[in-house]
Amino acid sequence: MSFLLLFKDELKGFYKSKVMIFLWIGLPLLALFLHISISNDAEGFESISLITSLIVSNIGGLLSSVMLSVNIINEKDTRVYDLFLIRPIKRWHLLVSKFLAIYLCVSVACILAISLGIMIDYFESQLILDLIIDGVIESFIMSLCVIAISSAVGILIGVVAPSIVVGVILVIFVGNYVSTIPSIIPFVFSMENTVGIVLILGIAITIILMFLGIFLFNKKEF
Repeated sequence: MSFLLLFKDELKGFYKSKVMIFLWIGLPLLALFLHISISNDAEGFESISLITSLIVSNIGGLLSSVMLSVNIINEKDTRVYDLFLIRPIKRWHLLVSKFLAIYLCVSVACILAISLGIMIDYFESQLILDLIIDGVIESFIMSLCVIAISSAVGILIGVVAPSIVVGVILVIFVGNYVSTIPSIIPFVFSMENTVGIVLILGIAITIILMFLGIFLFNKKEF
């Protein structure tokens, strides 16, 4: 089985899940709810676009991490990976295909929710489109970094956690803190070019976590 077939199979499984349907529908509805319940500030600090970006990164990252960890733990418990021993499949293909599939699905949810936030800001709040887009691009990059790290955390926890309960607890109490590291460091050390630093840190942390998860997965006996 090729990597592309694995990816398509994982993608099909994730985008048909109830959690993903909730993200695609729920996050845009949440953006609409925030618009109704929160008064927007003309300077954009409280704009629905920026608030939606923050909500998307937290909810999307947490759910992607939980979905991945639970998925991997379930497959370990049901001894699904035993079947792959008789097939010419590289183990890292299994994890990377899961990571890319969930990351793509959650990113679509991000785009839908943030796009709705942009439209609400533009048509209802009469904010300047350039001002909205400048703020949203930064928030969107941060959101994607958080989701990438959270997904990598989900992969790692899924590999090492002995049970679903332990995996979910680790995701909630560890994953959330790890995923916010790139967003916090530039502000703590008063660094310039915040977006660039967040992007670099996000990519680096994601690669490290994925490498560690793949390494430990390769060491396991199925």
